[in-house]
Amino acid sequence: MRYAKNSLIINPERDIALLRQVRNLRFVSHNQLFELMQHCGLDHCRSSFNWRIRRLIKSGHLSVCEGVFSAGSTVYRITREGLLILEHHGQFTAILHSRTAHLPHTAQVLHALELNRIQLALAQQNLLAGWHSDVEIASFNAISHEPYQKDYDAIVDVWVGDKKACFGLEYERSLKSAKQYARVRRALDSERQLDCILYLTSGVEILVHLLHEFESVTMNVAFARAGDFANLLLDTTVLTRHNLSGLRFRELLQ
Repeated sequence: MRYAKNSLIINPERDIALLRQVRNLRFVSHNQLFELMQHCGLDHCRSSFNWRIRRLIKSGHLSVCEGVFSAGSTVYRITREGLLILEHHGQFTAILHSRTAHLPHTAQVLHALELNRIQLALAQQNLLAGWHSDVEIASFNAISHEPYQKDYDAIVDVWVGDKKACFGLEYERSLKSAKQYARVRRALDSERQLDCILYLTSGVEILVHLLHEFESVTMNVAFARAGDFANLLLDTTVLTRHNLSGLRFRELLQ
């Protein structure tokens, strides 16, 4: 079969998986995306991956985020054309689709890249059993009769020994208003589908403030610095309202 010169032939396995990954993460750096595709077993050759990225940018299905200098490599986000091709292949989400009024804003880049770093750290140590992004969670919540009480940044399944454990993940880069935290407290107190929420923070000051904001929440909420968790993962010392001296996160999950 012959194709028109410069036409884009979409690989229903690799191209669609790559576009779906970028959509679900909102933003992802070149190096992070390659490692994630490696982990999924879909791209082990760097030159092949680079070629795939170039053609998807040239065709307008991915775009480069200009002005992002702290990621270590180029940062990508999906375009409306990319969302359209995903939908054509049956990959639709209720909150981020080709008719969404506003695509992800670059103000979310650093937040997304840190979550990607956490996901990769777990994957590299063979601890990651499943990762559902905020796009997937919010879409599920929008159409489900039994939604989660909050659009978490991620819902994560990890291996603790030979058993799986699940927790909601939140990454707090900056503080919210008192009214916003009141809404979050009500959501966490109403949550019945998760047994544990892990709050990762960008610094100690935010961590201390969150301990105060959530001291009345009855469910298991743990707090740690994001940098510590990226290095120590399940062995990270986390703080809870019942244990301010700290315990290892794996102990809380068990």
